Amino acid sequence: MTTNTQIDQLIQKTRRYEFADGLRDVQFALLIGLSSVGAWLALQPFWMTIIMKASIKYGRWAAVLGMAPIVVTILVVWGMLGVMKIIRQRWLWRESGTVKPSRWVVPRGVNLISTVIFLVAIGAAAGMWLLGWVQDTFILKMIWVATGWSFGYTLAAVGMQIGLTRYLYVGLAGGLLSIIALLLPLDFGQTALLIGAIWFCILLSSGLVTLFTLISEKKEEQNE
Repeated sequence: MTTNTQIDQLIQKTRRYEFADGLRDVQFALLIGLSSVGAWLALQPFWMTIIMKASIKYGRWAAVLGMAPIVVTILVVWGMLGVMKIIRQRWLWRESGTVKPSRWVVPRGVNLISTVIFLVAIGAAAGMWLLGWVQDTFILKMIWVATGWSFGYTLAAVGMQIGLTRYLYVGLAGGLLSIIALLLPLDFGQTALLIGAIWFCILLSSGLVTLFTLISEKKEEQNE
């Protein structure tokens, strides 16, 4: 029994290793923040005008301009992987060694419940619209809010599984703050931008505070 417990603790510690320094939080923040900006930008008239003018002048190459937000997001997120690797190898993991992250960080059960949360929220919004309680734009806004709830649950559940309580607080905070979007007179693109900004600020703050705290602790250990 004791051996099994020790093995479980070792597995949990290994899974937590990838997230304990806060760099993954920063990567998530960049991914969500840039994605929300891209979603908002794709719905703006001025951006559509730029693409249409480009298509008239350059033809099929205008499609590259239309994909620019997606390309930038991918490049930044992948670039962040390189930055994470350098920081970890040179400072954070130099003495403790490296660990290869698991391909299945989020358990399938958590993914399933996360999907159910999203679908139930959308179904509830559709039901309220059919009853005449809300306008049709409420359903569109709920898509982004439900995404925030689903992601918040995923973070909280993963945090509980790997023993990182900060993810529980981050998930709860992001999920609750996502409700603000339902109370404001926003359109589909503005809601995406707001939800993205909420998660960007929460995840970036969580990541930077965790990272600087860890760096400070390592400096104290070296001084001692």
